[in-house]
Amino acid sequence: FSTLLPLAISGQTQVQAVMTNVPQECIYLQTDKPYYTAGDTVWFRAHLVDTETYMPVSRSRFVYVEMHDQQADTLIQRLIVRCDSDGVFANALPLPKEIQGGVYTLVAYTQWMRNFPAEQFCYQPLTVLGGKRVRGHRIPEQHLSHFSAEATINGNASTSRALITLDIDVCNQDGQPLPGIYALSVTDYDLVKPDSLFGDIRQSLLRQQHSRQSDTLTSITYPYEEEQFITGRIKGTWRSKIKNPHLLVVNSQTGQRHEFELGDSMRFALAVDNPEGSTFLLEVTNRHGGTNHIQLLVDTLTFPQPQLPQYALSSIATDSATLQRISQLQSQSSFDGILLDEVVKIGTHRPIKSSISHLLGAPSFMLTEGHPKLQATRSVEILLRTLGVKHDGVTKNGNPRLHARIFIIGDRRSHERIPLSLIPPSEIKQLDFYRGFKYEPDFVVIQLKPGAVRRIMHKPNMVAVQQMGYSQPVDFYSPQYTESTPKTRPDFRTTLYWNPKVQTDHNGHATVHFCASDISRRYLVTLEGVSHDGIIVHKQVIIE
Repeated sequence: FSTLLPLAISGQTQVQAVMTNVPQECIYLQTDKPYYTAGDTVWFRAHLVDTETYMPVSRSRFVYVEMHDQQADTLIQRLIVRCDSDGVFANALPLPKEIQGGVYTLVAYTQWMRNFPAEQFCYQPLTVLGGKRVRGHRIPEQHLSHFSAEATINGNASTSRALITLDIDVCNQDGQPLPGIYALSVTDYDLVKPDSLFGDIRQSLLRQQHSRQSDTLTSITYPYEEEQFITGRIKGTWRSKIKNPHLLVVNSQTGQRHEFELGDSMRFALAVDNPEGSTFLLEVTNRHGGTNHIQLLVDTLTFPQPQLPQYALSSIATDSATLQRISQLQSQSSFDGILLDEVVKIGTHRPIKSSISHLLGAPSFMLTEGHPKLQATRSVEILLRTLGVKHDGVTKNGNPRLHARIFIIGDRRSHERIPLSLIPPSEIKQLDFYRGFKYEPDFVVIQLKPGAVRRIMHKPNMVAVQQMGYSQPVDFYSPQYTESTPKTRPDFRTTLYWNPKVQTDHNGHATVHFCASDISRRYLVTLEGVSHDGIIVHKQVIIE
C-alpha cells in the first residue's frame, strides 16, 4: 500500500505546459473477428498509442472497455484491463447467451482521456449475428497506403487437426524490419468472411487523430492512472477535526495490512493492487487509538457518459444461413465443464458434522464467554500469544506474527477474512485452541457472539470497500493435437488462433503454430498493431 493525493491542475499556462510534455492518447480495439453469435467470446486487444506519433504508450496502466446497447440505452458490460509488463492491454468479453442480434458499441478510454470530450473516446461497432449490420463508410485505400507497413504472412493450409505454421515478416516501405508486438487472429474463412464495412486500425486511428480537439482542455482533473486508488475523507461526528488520525488498511484476500498516520490531512488516496473481487477493510482511529465520534467516508467510483455514435444500418440483415451454420456447429462442439473419459464411484458419501470439535477432537485450551482473559486483554493477537499459540516475531504494528490457522465463525457462517485486529475480545463467545504437531501451525477456532459480525463491520469508523478492480488476464485456448490425441468431442472452432502478443525480432520476423479444426480448410489471417517506432501495421490474407 501507499498513499498519494490525487492530481488537480487548472489554469491555461499549467495545462499547456503539461500538454507539451506528455503524450496524448488514442485507442484502437482489435477483436478476433468482425461478428459474433450469442454466447460467443470477444477476444480483444486495446492498442494504446500517442495521437501524434502513433508510438505505443503505457503511462496509463489501465484501459476501460464497455459494451453498450444503444437501442435499449443500456450498459451491458464494463471491464478494466491492466497492461502487462510489455505494455499490452488484452482480455476477453463473454457475450450473454440471451443477447439479441444487432449492432452494439464497444467503448474504450483511459482516465487521462476523460479530461477531453467523450466524443474523443474509442467507439467501435460490434455485430451480433441475427440483426442488421452497420452500413459505415471506409476511408479509401489510396489514402491509407502510406500509413501502413509492409507485412507478409506465409503458411500452408491444413485440415483434420493438423499442425499449421505461419511465418510473419514486418518491414517499412523501404524494406527495413519493424520490431514490435502485434496481435494476430486466425478464423475459419468459410464461416467468418471479412466484413467490407468493418474498419481497421488505420482508419480508426486516423479518424481519432483528425477529431482531436486539444483546445478543449482547460483543466486536468484526471491524471494518468498508473495505479488504482481508494479515496475518501475522515470527519468527526461532532463537527470537530480529528487530530492526527490513523488509518488501518487490511487486504482481506492476502491478509496484508498497513497503518498510516495522516497528520493534519482529513482526505486520503490509497494506492492498492485491486484485482476484480478484492475487498479492503479500512478503519480509522484517533491518535490515542479511540474510535468514538469518528466517521470514515469512502468515495464511490465514477464513470463517464459516452457519446455513442448513431450508426447507419444496412437494410439487409446478416446472413441467416451463416448464423444457423455457426450456431449449429458451436452447439455441437461446446460444453460446460471438463469432459472426463471415465468416472468410477468408490465408497459412500459421509456427511460432515457441523461441529469443529468432531473433526479436531478435544481442544488443548478453551475460553468461554465471561472468562477473565477475554475481559482483560486488549487484542486477540496478544490473547493468543499468552495462550501459547506459536508465533515468530512481531509485525510492524507491534502485534505478534502468529504461526496458526485461524477459523472465525459468526452468525453460523465462516468469516475467515475478518482481520483479528478488528475483533474485540469482548465479542468472543468461545475460543478453542488446538496445538499443532511439532512444526505444524496451531489451529484456533473463534466463535463470535450473535450479531458480532454486524457490530464489528458496521461501525462509522470502519468500511469494507469492494470497488471495481481490473480483470485478471485470460489466455485463449488453442488445442495442441497429436496423432495419439483421442477425438472425444468435435472441434468446430470459428476462431482457431488468437494471440495479442506476437513479438517480432530485430529482423521483423515471428513464427506461430496452431492446429486446424475438424472442418477448417481455408483461413482468414489478420495481423494488426503498431511497431515500436510508431508505424501502423495492418495485413489480412487468406490461406488455402
